[in-house]
Amino acid sequence: MSVIRYRPEVDGLRALAVLPVVLFHLELLWLPGGFIGVDVFFVISGFLITSIILKEQAAGTFTFSSFWMRRVRRILPAMLAMLIVTSVAGYFLMYGPSWVGIGDQILSAIFLYANLEMWQLAGDYWGPAAETAPLLHTWSLSVEEQFYLFYPLLLLTLLKFTPRRVFTLILAGSIVSFSIGVYATYHSPSAAFYFSPARAWELSAGCLLAIFELSRGPAPSGNISRILAFTGLSLIGAGYYLIEGSDDFPGFLALLPVVGTVLVIRFSNSDKCFAGALLSWPPVVYIGKCSYSLYLWHWPVIVFAGALEMRYPEYINFGLVIAIVALLSLTSYHFIEKPTRKMKRVLPPIIGALIVSVTCAVFLKRAEYEYDLSVFVPTEAFFSEYDVAPFSNDNSSEDVYGTGGIIKGFGDGDPTIVVLGDSHGLMWGRTVEEICQELEVTVSFYTAKATPLWIELPVAEKPSRYFTKEQKFTFDSKRLEYIKAWSPEVVILVDRWSSRGDPFQYVEFLRYLNSCGSEVILVGQPPEIPTVGMNVPVYVAYAYSETEAGDGKQFSMEAYRKIEIDAANAKIEELAGMLDFCHYLPVNDLFELPEHRVLVRDGREILYFDDDHLSYAGAQRAKERIKQKIAQIILVE
Repeated sequence: MSVIRYRPEVDGLRALAVLPVVLFHLELLWLPGGFIGVDVFFVISGFLITSIILKEQAAGTFTFSSFWMRRVRRILPAMLAMLIVTSVAGYFLMYGPSWVGIGDQILSAIFLYANLEMWQLAGDYWGPAAETAPLLHTWSLSVEEQFYLFYPLLLLTLLKFTPRRVFTLILAGSIVSFSIGVYATYHSPSAAFYFSPARAWELSAGCLLAIFELSRGPAPSGNISRILAFTGLSLIGAGYYLIEGSDDFPGFLALLPVVGTVLVIRFSNSDKCFAGALLSWPPVVYIGKCSYSLYLWHWPVIVFAGALEMRYPEYINFGLVIAIVALLSLTSYHFIEKPTRKMKRVLPPIIGALIVSVTCAVFLKRAEYEYDLSVFVPTEAFFSEYDVAPFSNDNSSEDVYGTGGIIKGFGDGDPTIVVLGDSHGLMWGRTVEEICQELEVTVSFYTAKATPLWIELPVAEKPSRYFTKEQKFTFDSKRLEYIKAWSPEVVILVDRWSSRGDPFQYVEFLRYLNSCGSEVILVGQPPEIPTVGMNVPVYVAYAYSETEAGDGKQFSMEAYRKIEIDAANAKIEELAGMLDFCHYLPVNDLFELPEHRVLVRDGREILYFDDDHLSYAGAQRAKERIKQKIAQIILVE
């Protein structure tokens, strides 16, 4: 049994950790760094676990079986309940293709590798795929559980063989972990965010504090302690307001919550300490006691609410989400967490819940679904036909990207039109090809998926997703060479502008195109819809019954990332206005409806292929506009 003294301010600190995480996930923009509450939890966990182990070991009462059994009691009952409910809700509330992913997430949470699973599934924690993963938040639980599994073995080994060097050796390991985290943040940021080696130093910061306190005793009372406690509270608060998801994190920025938490734990129990009094306030302590359940339940509810809001926006609101999160969290804390900590025969129900959870996961991975798409015209997309990326579906030759792209000859001589773009360039491919055939001009499609169209001058060797750095250098160099040799009348630039940063840095590239005798058409970015990771035709068939089929039916969805996309289009339009050889061609108005809605289905046609790419039918809506602009430039009547 633990002999560690209860400190209410530590529970209060848990509240200070969990509430910002929840508010951040509710997309409250005034708290951009709320996600660092997880880092606060890491430090608290390291401190408490080390304190328990050291004091029990000193008293001669520590056993691995009792330690791990306490962890099982603390973690598994509430988590397994959440996993079972999530699996059932996922089956009934999420569309079929997402079931396999939910099953994988459940298994990863059970078997302690959720951080690796979420890294593979979602990649960027702030990316769109993360927003539809109901168990994304279990990545941090796996990091802690991996720590609980291996750390006691390490600590007891050090205490047995090098008792006087425990602090020094753990400090050395912390420095190594911190170095890994900093390096990975700038070279592989997603791995740095999810991987235990890059996060271990945060847990070990709490470990070091516990070792220090055991040898030095509690912090002395006095003004210095009060100031340091308040400083720690301020560092944590500053992190919540100053750190953003776009920043390099964890890296050096993680020092804010980690150092702040260490200072608060060390000095907040001083007499007449403002930080300690605030964190020991009973309502704050109560939230801290409920923090684990609150953390478990808040994210699945938010994800499922988002899924329902896409279908029933009139019924889902902020207040309802808060109420459901509160109800589930309090129920979990009072009826699962607290009783199971003292339950004598807790293993049988845990094993039973474990079996049910695994069964649910396997069922979701194998469950079949069938949605009727026969009411729609077949949704077509011809992206691969215009893709010059190495080993793309229809153009597997490595030479395509270095030999002029994919050329469609409808006129005499070299290409009159050249299309440069990423996958957004691909989605316009068939439509632009039809236009060029009607205008009897030759066109080259020099487009590649997941590859920015901009070319840095002078050309640099930089890899991209589907190109090695050597291939990318060849790709960029050859695009410049062929455009110079051909002197096309029009170069069409198409990109997912909202993902490319400031376009004004590429004015030199645009001037190069003009020096080759070309005028430039910058095609605007169409609206996006919240079907991230989904096949839109399948989703529409799932969400709307056959009773709504028919030529006159329309279906719209709320615009996704509207502010970002509008801002990106405005910059592109401004850029075009600066250069007399550039023309901005808007297309978003062809899909936008009142009240920030986006037309997704028009009669029997589905206009979107996924969340940010138009289908062939969608691209056709802009055909005449694009054709008129090209004809105007090349003086074709």
